[in-house]
Amino acid sequence: MTKVIAPSMHDTVYTGAAGNLSVAFGQVTLKAAAANTEVALLELPIGLKVVGVRIATAAGLGAGVKFDLKLNNVVIQAGIDVAAVSAVVIPVQPVYLKEKTVLTAVVKGAAATGSIAVMPEYVVVGY
Repeated sequence: MTKVIAPSMHDTVYTGAAGNLSVAFGQVTLKAAAANTEVALLELPIGLKVVGVRIATAAGLGAGVKFDLKLNNVVIQAGIDVAAVSAVVIPVQPVYLKEKTVLTAVVKGAAATGSIAVMPEYVVVGY
């Protein structure tokens, strides 16, 4: 399986005052990323509770392209349609991060070409 490391993997994720809803920003531009390519978007620190994710693409990633979003090996949302221009907010069952966790998008359906932003929503709970 091919793996892509987004430039946003080097960004710091805010972990300020406990209880405040925050959003981290991960972005990547893909060039014909084949189906089943894993795209590592952000490394999230311990002590966060992920409650949702925002996804936006200005031009879509191509006909038939979908994403599965994972936190390490746990799929938090499968089959997200990113083929066409879109901006969606997806609430997820809250997931508490007990360790450093990588937010990963897995390309499904067809090869993906284009730019996409994936923004997890989270609350800092602490550990």
